[in-house]
Amino acid sequence: MGIGLLRKWYKLNKISNWLTYKKRNRNFSFEIIDVTEHNKVDQELIAFLQEKIIFSYRTLDFYKHHFGNDLNEKEIKSYLIEQILPKNESDLDKIVRQGDWGEIFAQVIVSEFTELSIPSAKLRWKINKDKSVFGTDLIAFNDSDTITDIYYFEIKTRYKPNIKEGTTPNRHYIPTIAHQSLLKDAMSPTESIFNYLQMQYYEKEDYNSAKKYSDLVKNSKLYSKIFEIFLILEKSKYQEKILEELENLPPSLSPLNVTIVLIDNLQELVTKTWDDIENTLVSKLRNLPPT
Repeated sequence: MGIGLLRKWYKLNKISNWLTYKKRNRNFSFEIIDVTEHNKVDQELIAFLQEKIIFSYRTLDFYKHHFGNDLNEKEIKSYLIEQILPKNESDLDKIVRQGDWGEIFAQVIVSEFTELSIPSAKLRWKINKDKSVFGTDLIAFNDSDTITDIYYFEIKTRYKPNIKEGTTPNRHYIPTIAHQSLLKDAMSPTESIFNYLQMQYYEKEDYNSAKKYSDLVKNSKLYSKIFEIFLILEKSKYQEKILEELENLPPSLSPLNVTIVLIDNLQELVTKTWDDIENTLVSKLRNLPPT
């Protein structure tokens, strides 16, 4: 195996070397996928996640074009802080960072362990870097020349999933809240998303891909829809009762999958991923050959 292929193989397996992805024997009305750790988080994994975050907001080619060969460290960091990364000052800022982190992490897991195709990084649509992006958290398709299935994901990241949220008397555990959010998405028109993707591929002159999304705009009701609640949770605070509440609702979305990612010291991992993340881009750009 050549050095380039070996490096690519290593990167693709970084997540599977850390996490196990397994469908649970069905004991609810919905499918459950358990994602658990079988190795500890190390600095290389944190660096890998930092890279994923940086390039979820903008592509490497975008950064290269923006900075050119003038790789001033101070300017790179200032640009990221002022134009790209959500700030980290108020509690609301921390919620936005937590949510962005979860959406990126979910996309990494879906890409690693499933055969689904994710057409676009939603966070690149951001107009206000300090706000969450509205709409479905993640959309994916079956990975083939012909799209037949559309997957809609609602992603939630929680450090204390054992505590109900909301205002009395409508307090619920996070799976139920995620289901209700996903239900709203299911009842809302999604053609605007597909229209955006069609436009993106058309401008890239990828007319075959543009045609696929054109048909989705025109005939979205003809495609199979699969719904997924994707929960990234602090392992020590997880309790099965949060799924029992969803089962007793009962869920009205079908088919419905619930992915449960349990991480030890989740808040610490999120914090470490954001810490000094600007240096990730500085190092990446400086290690590229000059253009």
